Amino acid sequence: MLKKFKTMTGKLALFRQIQYPERKKEIRGETYVVRELVGEDIKELLQVERLVYAGELPWTKSAFLSELYSRVKHLYLGILHNERMIGFIGVRILGADAHITNIAIIPDYQGKGIGSFLLGEIERYARKNKCDRLTLEVRLGNRDAQRLYRTLGFVSQAIKTAYYTEGNEDALDMVKFLND
Repeated sequence: MLKKFKTMTGKLALFRQIQYPERKKEIRGETYVVRELVGEDIKELLQVERLVYAGELPWTKSAFLSELYSRVKHLYLGILHNERMIGFIGVRILGADAHITNIAIIPDYQGKGIGSFLLGEIERYARKNKCDRLTLEVRLGNRDAQRLYRTLGFVSQAIKTAYYTEGNEDALDMVKFLND
């Protein structure tokens, strides 16, 4: 029966209801597929991380699995181009706060509007869940990401000293208020 269920749905989400149906999206003349991620996507998630972080894995397989199967309300989306995962984003809902846990776009696809699109999808999800703010942390040295977030309405809140264990780097805490 489980095998039959998996065959019917394509991916097994361990009995979690899929919140975000797969869809095609055109961004700057290119067609992408965006869909909710499940445990079977782990290898592709880790590959995206390796490409984004020069071979490093800030999030382990077990960290991703913990997020994907958490009982806390959450959504992880992947974006594919020509059947290859090129990026992903994750958010966790805690009360009125939608916290972006992770976003990564492989270097060849950065600057093409994909990050903005994914952030917009997460903002819609947050609003649907009656959140009044989106929050995230970003490396203090990642000026390009900070510029993108500010363009999309995020503002700086505070600096979290030595937030990132690798390199003992500080993080900038950012927020976007949604009650406008």
